[in-house]
Order: sequence, then C-alpha cells, then structure tokens
Amino acid sequence: MQPAAFGATVITARPAEVAAFYEQYFDLKITVDLGWFICLRRGEAEWEIAVTERGHASVPAAVSATTASSNVFGFVVEDVDEVARRLTESGVKLDTEVVTEPWGQRHFFVRDPEGTHLDVIQLVAPDPEWLAANLPS
Repeated sequence: MQPAAFGATVITARPAEVAAFYEQYFDLKITVDLGWFICLRRGEAEWEIAVTERGHASVPAAVSATTASSNVFGFVVEDVDEVARRLTESGVKLDTEVVTEPWGQRHFFVRDPEGTHLDVIQLVAPDPEWLAANLPS
C-alpha cells in the first residue's frame, strides 16, 4: 500500500492558537476551519497538519487524555536562521541553539503552543570527512 498523502494531527484545547503558530512561522495556510478542526497546508504539498480540539467526539478518549506530546515534526526550510530569528523576536523560546551537523543539516528544536516538538531543518553540504567515515563508497 502506498498512501496518497500524509497528515499529522495536533490534539489541543486551543486549536486557533496552535493553527496561528503554524501560519505565522511556517507559512502554512488554513484550508479548512471548523473551529474544533483546522487543517493547514503549504501550497500544493501532499502533506498537511490538522489541529483538532481535545475532547471532540472524533478524537478517541485515550488520545484526548494524553496531554504531553512525544511527537517530533520535522520542517525543512530554506533559511533556518531566519525562522529562528522570527521565533525568538516574537518571544518563542527555542529548545536548542541552531547548530550545523556534519551529516548535512543546520537545525534547531522548538515546540508549538501545545508542546509538539519541531525539528526545523535547513539542508547544507555534509562534511566530506563525515561522509567518508560513515557512508559506503
């Protein structure tokens, strides 16, 4: 089976606030807003993020009862430093500093208003020594 698309869902008591975060910092646009359910997408991407109200009848009780998020959403962006700047200037605390990894990522971690972990990534050239030591030729 090959899925036709991919979506991730954030369960929250504050759907509008969480959706606004993704709009403001990741340029996602709301495609559906029912109040208790908000769907966001970027352009014609084949993925989306849904934000659903905790306790809604469509959410299993066990999911609504879980309030701590252990999910990590990865966002690949063109300029990770610009995203980090916009977040910090707005008072959002980053979980990590922006770092460049030898495998070809410059990234940082932050959380959305519900606590979902976000790995914000810019692809960069990997370190040639790291590649030689870690990837078969």
